Amino acid sequence: MNRLGYLGPEGSYSYIAAKLYDDSSELVAKSDFYDVFDGVENGELNYAILPIENSTEGAVTLVMDALLKTKKSTIVGEITITVKHLLLGVGDRIEDIKYILSHSQALQQCRQFLKDNYPHIQLINCSSSSEACFIAKEKGKEYGAIANRQAGELNKLNVILSELQDNEFNQTRFIVIGNEKAKPTGNDKTSIAFSLRDDSPGSLFKVLEIFAKNEINLTRIESRPAKAEMGKYVFYIDLLGHVMEHKVSEVLGMIEKYISYLKVFGSYAIGEIK
Repeated sequence: MNRLGYLGPEGSYSYIAAKLYDDSSELVAKSDFYDVFDGVENGELNYAILPIENSTEGAVTLVMDALLKTKKSTIVGEITITVKHLLLGVGDRIEDIKYILSHSQALQQCRQFLKDNYPHIQLINCSSSSEACFIAKEKGKEYGAIANRQAGELNKLNVILSELQDNEFNQTRFIVIGNEKAKPTGNDKTSIAFSLRDDSPGSLFKVLEIFAKNEINLTRIESRPAKAEMGKYVFYIDLLGHVMEHKVSEVLGMIEKYISYLKVFGSYAIGEIK
């Protein structure tokens, strides 16, 4: 049986995404994103699932940065889930809540709602939303947790408020990494990262122009500091097509004269929205 790693404990949003992606694998909880990556890199895990972007808060930067450091892992799949946040606790009155715990991403996705309605409540970061549920259960009725219904049921917590998220169309996209490259399906996406060779005017435009002239659609563009020198950036791009397709491989070769670094994270089938 394959082993699929996720950011745990059981009941986290990563756990739900893992179950939806592949309910036949053994699910293995990890305590942080780096442990998830390490599990695939060292062969302990066959696959792992990680959040990469949210429709409200944007990129999950820890995961983006960790992708650059991978040596064996490649992206082999993706899935997008609709995220609806609940406020959970051992009590049932919002008036009793003084502290709300959750993963930083979940707190940010509910930031405006909480600021407008409950500005006096202190927000506390946890390693995951399911850990927040465990702490709230232990601490008592002054503590609430932002998490999903399944995490609440696992910890026997009550639903105090429903759908706290600022964006009613709140979705999180997860990538799946493994050590074997995914074969073309005819409906694929490729994820890459690159740095520009120099900072002369129009350098980025020249790269993007090559994709445009060759009719390759870019579905996501992000930039992150290169962390080597101020003003230097790494650009992350998702494009439609598989790296084994001639047009895609040809274009990646064409941009090489404008870039100093290129990493292909993987080509994989475009995922469903659950």
